[in-house]
Amino acid sequence: MEKISLSEERIEELRGEVSRFQDGRRFSHTLGVEKEAARLGELFLPQEIARLRVAALLHDITKMYDYEKQLKICSEFGIMVCGSEKASPKLLHAITGAAVAERDFSDCADSTVISAVRWHTTGRENMTVFEMLIYLADYIEETRTFEDCIALRSYFYNGIEKAKTAAERLEVLRRAMILSFDMTIKALISEGAPVDRNTVDARNWFILNDISIP
Repeated sequence: MEKISLSEERIEELRGEVSRFQDGRRFSHTLGVEKEAARLGELFLPQEIARLRVAALLHDITKMYDYEKQLKICSEFGIMVCGSEKASPKLLHAITGAAVAERDFSDCADSTVISAVRWHTTGRENMTVFEMLIYLADYIEETRTFEDCIALRSYFYNGIEKAKTAAERLEVLRRAMILSFDMTIKALISEGAPVDRNTVDARNWFILNDISIP
């Protein structure tokens, strides 16, 4: 899929379209992720800010759907749902959201955007920096008041303030990603919930690898 050219007018139009899929609280979060994604884009991918904003706007496009509707969308798209996804319904919206974004918003959602929507919840091994920024924006945007979200936001921006080079900023990003997975896995274990293998694979990958911007 070719890279799509995005105008400010189209992004504003998309924001209105997305608002019809979400209640006030969810849409406030979505706008927070859009703002955070743009902020992170300035640090790491300034040439990708428009697409980052689009991915942020679309990341929770199916979040308001109930479990049965999530499964119905998976069936419609021929998506196989694994055991951990069935046991953790919150994971399904990333899968169905990517499918719906590709089908219904193809004029502004290219393969990079769709992949970021797909992996914004669990992460995956060998994530692109674009995917990392949407994942992290979702976790630390300013309307998030959970203890872990506040702690991760503070950890990340304190590190960024001290970083003097692009390489040091990337290392802060890598360490923040690891901490986010640690927090997620710890919370799931405390709840007696299954841990999606993509999250485990992502954590291990970030521990074993440096990250870079091509």
